[in-house]
Amino acid sequence: MPRPELWTRIFALLGALRTLLREAVPELFGNIAGDARAQLVAVTSLVRRYIHVLAADLALPPLPVGAPAKTSNETPTKLQSRREAPFRLTELISPSKGASASDGSDTPFIQWAMMLEAARRLNAVLADPNKHALRLARLLRKRKGETLKEAPVPGHILRRLPPWTDALLCRLDEEARPEAWAGINAQGPPPFCA
Repeated sequence: MPRPELWTRIFALLGALRTLLREAVPELFGNIAGDARAQLVAVTSLVRRYIHVLAADLALPPLPVGAPAKTSNETPTKLQSRREAPFRLTELISPSKGASASDGSDTPFIQWAMMLEAARRLNAVLADPNKHALRLARLLRKRKGETLKEAPVPGHILRRLPPWTDALLCRLDEEARPEAWAGINAQGPPPFCA
């Protein structure tokens, strides 16, 4: 795995979350849903930043120049429908798109099932991070502007997590968004990394 010092810590957090979800009684999940949701938010943010760090290290081949343009008399090819990626690599999205994980308003069983599926998708991303880093690198070459939120995890969720998780989030955020951290290190940690 690339960057094993980061990967192993993220995978340990994800493993703890998956164990918590597998051992939970789905109908009684409401008792631990808040803790599981906090862990899921943190692990998702960690995985996303990890993929950004890996993508920054990739060197893509240059885009082809001078490719022949399609002429109007060519037969149109069958359009393929776009399929949704199993894991969204960016955080800044249009307001019309919602999150797939439960926000706590569903029944305990639905919350459990949605979080278990989200954890399964995160596990699939960590199983092959290079593939997702390449996909992100290609996306970033086409897209300009910010792709990650300034605060990786809201403060009310950070308070539910161990301090070392916050430290890992700060480290990954610094590596994923170095331009945003350029002047911060001399002034102290940002407000969300207390």
